[in-house]
Amino acid sequence: MKRIWMIFIASLSAFLLGLGLVWVNIELVDISYDIEKLQNSLKKEEELNSKLKVEKMNLMSSSRLRDKASEFGLKPPKANQIRKLNKPRERR
Repeated sequence: MKRIWMIFIASLSAFLLGLGLVWVNIELVDISYDIEKLQNSLKKEEELNSKLKVEKMNLMSSSRLRDKASEFGLKPPKANQIRKLNKPRERR
């Protein structure tokens, strides 16, 4: 009777260990899929960021700004329209 009980306990332990290993493996696969999705998302965001940087550089180019300024009737400032500001003195 004692021997049957020990075999039962050993079998149950082996079964539970196997079940635990299967569960860990399933979790590993799920996490791998999540990591892959996040990596793809990060890649898309980095590509979009690069495109937006190029677009910003195009929009902020001096020639485009000059064209937009003339489109709105803006001209370079005259000498009397420029004011220079002095740096504020540090307090002691």
